[in-house]
Amino acid sequence: MPRFSNRKIAMTDNDAFRLSRIEAQGWNAARRIMVGETREPDDARIAKLNPHPADPERARWHAGFKNAVGAMETK
Repeated sequence: MPRFSNRKIAMTDNDAFRLSRIEAQGWNAARRIMVGETREPDDARIAKLNPHPADPERARWHAGFKNAVGAMETK
């Protein structure tokens, strides 16, 4: 039983890492796309740019994009 439990934890850690990389891709896309933009993009535009068809990947990419836009506004 502990062996199965350890495998499940390792899989969860792997998923968390993979999702963090997807969020970083969203962040990088925003930094690349928003250069020179004067206004924040709306959710419809962000949705069109998002390459992921389903959650949780779609939600994490979107979060990365929005966080990058917010970070650019505070500079």
